[in-house]
Parts: sequence; structure tokens; C-alpha cells
Amino acid sequence: MTANKMTRRGFLGLGAAAGVLAAGAALAGCSPKQRTEEESKEAAVEGPDTIDESLIADTVDCDVVVCGLGVSGVAALRAAAESGAKVVGVEKTSVPNCRSSMFAAFNCDTARQLGVEDIDPTEIANELMIQMAHRGDYRVINKWLANCGEAFEWYVGAYDGLLMVGPEDERPEDPEQIYLYADAMAAPYRFGIDHERNFSGCCCVGGGNETHRPILEANIQKALDTGNAQTFFDSPVVQLDVASGRVTGAVCQNLADGSYTRYVAAKGVVLATGDYSFNDDMLKQYAPWVYANKDKYLFSHEAMDMNGNHASMGDGQRLGIAAGGHVDVAPHAVMAHIFQFGAEFFLELNERGQRFCNEDLSMTNIAKVMVNQPGSKVFQIVDATAEDYYPVETMLGYIRSDGEMFSAEADTLEDLAAQLGFTGEDAQEFVASVERYNELCAKGHDDDFGKAAEKMHAIATPPFKAITYDTLKHTSVDDVSCMRLLVTMGGLVTNDNAQVLDDDLRPIAGLYAVGNTQGGRFVDDYPFSLSGASHGAALTYGYLAGKHVAQQ
Repeated sequence: MTANKMTRRGFLGLGAAAGVLAAGAALAGCSPKQRTEEESKEAAVEGPDTIDESLIADTVDCDVVVCGLGVSGVAALRAAAESGAKVVGVEKTSVPNCRSSMFAAFNCDTARQLGVEDIDPTEIANELMIQMAHRGDYRVINKWLANCGEAFEWYVGAYDGLLMVGPEDERPEDPEQIYLYADAMAAPYRFGIDHERNFSGCCCVGGGNETHRPILEANIQKALDTGNAQTFFDSPVVQLDVASGRVTGAVCQNLADGSYTRYVAAKGVVLATGDYSFNDDMLKQYAPWVYANKDKYLFSHEAMDMNGNHASMGDGQRLGIAAGGHVDVAPHAVMAHIFQFGAEFFLELNERGQRFCNEDLSMTNIAKVMVNQPGSKVFQIVDATAEDYYPVETMLGYIRSDGEMFSAEADTLEDLAAQLGFTGEDAQEFVASVERYNELCAKGHDDDFGKAAEKMHAIATPPFKAITYDTLKHTSVDDVSCMRLLVTMGGLVTNDNAQVLDDDLRPIAGLYAVGNTQGGRFVDDYPFSLSGASHGAALTYGYLAGKHVAQQ
């Protein structure tokens, strides 16, 4: 597929009227001004301004409009086109967007070939609901899990020449070869030992540019090949048309010349516009703890439109709310973690020398604990015996992007604390915390934080060593100290057909939400029990929504 084929105005051959509105002057893509807290709350839920009818240069009739061409949007585009609907896909940026290569996918032949055993979807759904305090929608979650294998096989099947790499197979040497493999298999859950329950149900894409972009583009081509689809890039959705309680279409801005096009959708509009990571008003309203710690996070998914404005502005959520859609009650889930932190269970102390958590946490959960600590640094403490129970130096060589192994080494705890910059009461607390930890290790029970006895290892044999993580010292997502915010995950509440619900929890005719625009999947917290869950849910509901809307 060539870039020209993907970005041209489409099979209708429509031209855009020039000079109607200066490029960049429209609402879409503009950064929100600084507001008071109360003004921010109002701005977070208000819809965009109505576009003046005189500025709409073109009108296009179709069956379905898909707004956003990431994983979920591309899946909806192709599924609707293959189901016989005339579908238009519009995207705010100049290219379709993808990032990670991990997909929760199981109970299908492809996953089985990779070594992923079948899993009962309800078992995972129950665990996810527990971790989300039962604020998610079980029906939405269970339907995603029950269909994720089918959707994944359909999605990766679009790419010719895909290599399957089973657990005993060697990875291909050719860096351009695209292949599938299974994520590391999780050990069976051990009650009273393992702090979090993990499921082995993740398929990954390897090779190429280390994302699944070749597969994403192959799916767009599949949609175009049906003759039922067209794609418009540099074309953000700025308005939903509503008549008699039904969403009848969408208005999009053509960023190249500032004009507008109305797409009249006979069957429905699918909102797949992603998250709101760069909308401060929405962060304040729906993810206040993230906003309060913005200086500790690197917002790592910085897709931009052609004018240099961030794409992740919550466009779909705001448009859906304006159309009467119900949004998840805050706080929303976010995918936020510290790079490669949490894979080990060493003693951890904060800047005041205090132990602050059960160290046996996933990198998602340890990040949330870390941002609540004073200052910006966390120190991991080990002794000379660490290699007996964990390959610490191998681990550090793998994850430290700054080339640093240990930030301090000493024969006494007092000297170690001094090397790390601890003084006065903080230095005393540092030593006391280690001594208390050693007492608990000897006792065989972590009275303070509940870590399993088999993961408690005393800091008793010199030399003592420290590993420092400074969350304010990051320069890129490759920095080991980087606290990354990947995406926000709250959105418009839907039923299990991805139809957006109103405040009475009844479907709004003609309106769908998928991907990070869709609510109900991950609420309150993003659980780390199933790798690839975010991509898996986005893909599956894009696939299901595309088929459902085409049948209306």
C-alpha cells in the first residue's frame, strides 16, 4: 500500500473548497486556555462549538463514519466494509496510529500455535472486576474476552507472509520479517505468595519497526480493496449531527485548507478518537491524581496533527457527551507506569528513608505508589547475596538506559545512606528501616506490608548496594527512571455492542464508541493481570462495532 493511496481524498474524488476558513483557525486542535478549577470542570464536559453551516463546503452520503484510525478505528473500518457498508474513515493526523505490539488474544488456533493455552474468559473477567473495584461493566468485559481470539486472527490474517514463532522456535534473523510470538508465560498463581494474579494470554508482533504498523496498514488496505471504504487523513471530527435523538453524521475539518465536510451516515458513527492525555481540563476532571503529578510523568504517546497540535484531546468523549452520551464516573483508569520497574522485589525506600509498600508489585501499581511519596526518588537496596535469588546485574544491564548499575556501594548501612545523600533524621530512618526489614525477614512474616515470606531477603551481608530511580530526571521514554503516561482509558459508557448509552443507560441511535473512547472496559484502575489487554479490547470492540453498525 502506498502513502498516496492511503491519504488521497478517496474513491469519490471530492475536492475541498479553498479559502472558506484559514487553516488552523477552527476549534479542533486548539489547546485549551488556562482556566480556574471550576472552569476546567465545565470545559471538560462541554461539547465543541457548532460549526456555521456556511463553512461546510461538501456533503458526502455514506452508511458509516469511523472517526479515528488507530487500532479500534481501523478494525471498525474494515469490519464494516467487509459487511457491505459504505464506510468513511477520518483521521486527525496524517497517518494511521499504532504503538505497542502486544494483544491479549487466546482461545483461537493462532494463539495455540504460539503456545498460549485456552483460558476461560469469565475467570479473567472476574479477576479484572475485582481489581477495578467492580466499577467496570462485566458484560462489556466478558464479551471482549470471549471474542478477542477471533478478532486477533482476523486482524493479523490481513498481513501476507506472517511468520509464527512457537515457544521452542528461534526468532527470525531478518529484522524486516514480521512474526508472531507469545509473551512470557505467567506462572500459576500461588495464593499467599503471589501478590497479583497474572494470565498468560498475550500474543505479540515482532520484527519490522517493533510495532504492528505493517499489520495495521494491511487492514486498511483490506478495507479499501472491498470498494466500500475510503479514508481521509488530516481531517479531525469536530461535530456530530443529531436529529430526533439519532446521530445522523459527522462534520470534519480539512486541515489542509480549513474547510469542512459533512458526512451523512445512514447507519451510524463510530467514535474511535483515542484518549485525552493532553487535555488538561479533562485530566483535572477525570484523572486528577495524574494531573497533580504531571511533572513526574513523560506523556509518551505524542501523536500530532499537521499543525503541530496534540491529537489526544478527548475529541470523541466531548462530542459524545454533547450528543447525550453518559461518561464513566471519575476517576478514570490510566495506563501509567515506570519503565521496567516492578519486575523485582528488592527492598525499596523513599527520600526520607522509609519503606513504603509491598515491593512485589507490577510496574503499573508501583508507579501509583511512587508518585505518592515525598520527593522524586526511590532507592532499591540489596546486599552481596542478591545474585543468589535474583539476577540483579543482568537485570540492571538490560533496563538501565543511563549506563549506571549501582548508584552507591558501602560496607555499612550508615555509609550507604551518606553516599545517597541522606543526612540527619532521614539517615537514621534509612538505617532503622533496613533493620526493621531484616527483623521481618527473620520472623518470616511481613507485618508491615504483607510481602510473601519467600520474597523477603535480609540486607545483612556487605557490601550493600543501592539502585536509584529519579522520576524527575527522565529525558525520554527509554530512560529507566521515566514515569510514563501512555493513555487515559475512561470514556463513553456503552453496551456490549459498543453503542453509546445516554444518562438513562439507553442506546443513542447511530452512535458507537470503541478504543480508549469507550468506557466500561477499564474503570478506576488499569489492571496488569493480562498483558495486551488495552490493545486486545480496542481491536475486539472495533471489530464487533464495525459488524454491528453495518447491520443496522
